[in-house]
Amino acid sequence: MQGHENTPLMPKSALVYFLDEKASTVPYHKVSSIRSCLENIVETIFVHIIDPDKKSDWRRSSLSGQLELLACFFPADINERIRAIRLLGNKGAHQDKHKQLSDDAISVSLSDLSRICEWTILSYFKKNGFTSHPWIPTVFSTLPPVYRVRILEELMDFDSVDNVEVRAYLDDVQDHQYRVLTGQISPENHEPTEQENKFVGFLLTIDKLAMAYLKNKELNKALDFLEDVFQKGFINETFRSQMLEKLQMLEQNFDELPIAASLDQTRRALEKILPVVREDEQSLFITLFSAIVLEKPDDTLDSKGADEALLKPSPLI
Repeated sequence: MQGHENTPLMPKSALVYFLDEKASTVPYHKVSSIRSCLENIVETIFVHIIDPDKKSDWRRSSLSGQLELLACFFPADINERIRAIRLLGNKGAHQDKHKQLSDDAISVSLSDLSRICEWTILSYFKKNGFTSHPWIPTVFSTLPPVYRVRILEELMDFDSVDNVEVRAYLDDVQDHQYRVLTGQISPENHEPTEQENKFVGFLLTIDKLAMAYLKNKELNKALDFLEDVFQKGFINETFRSQMLEKLQMLEQNFDELPIAASLDQTRRALEKILPVVREDEQSLFITLFSAIVLEKPDDTLDSKGADEALLKPSPLI
């Protein structure tokens, strides 16, 4: 199989059709494989996104209707690109439209098809963030860094927050933490506001993307990224210094880091994690991720007999 840099993140059953396209030289055979790959992804992964109340509509719907039922999950631009893949596949099924198939259109659809599962994870993060479930960082971190970098780069949206407001929030949090640590005040429970959760998610994305660059053997890119964020005024000197120290520590111990070098390693790591996740801790993210990587979305996650001390949700990605 190809190196993971060129292997799309998708279920093995869908990857078979994706690779079939590569093996064919006939345009309508190529788009037939593209459509079959899309159908497999819809049946294996997207079926779990649909609102339970619409399950009966889903079962009665064509591929077009099923994708329409998912319109509220994906951003409009991604919906349009998925729709374009379907329409190209339709042309392969009609002889009178075979002459309309072009190498450029096939290339674009193939490129988009290779990113659909990444877009699924990205869309979940955009809607729910990293903090909606305690196991998200641990599960996401099983991916090889090349996939994490692509997803996080698209998630990093500087227009989504005001830099002055984010930095003021960061200053307040750091000051509060210092006063707690020095005994000036006592810890207290605080229910974060929607705006505060947005700031936390934004800062967490900065943290995760910088580390993903490092783990993808792009230290200079991680350093340049942090400097850019600092110069744009989204983080303060304390945050930058702490991140630089973290990156330096990780770089010094790089060979000891548990970084997946392939999707097969991701599968093995995920198979160790899932039995530890209690049933009441399952989430849509874990279901989707399991469907993408393992094609075992319906397995019961039973924690009986698992040593939960060995695997705990990690704050790091």
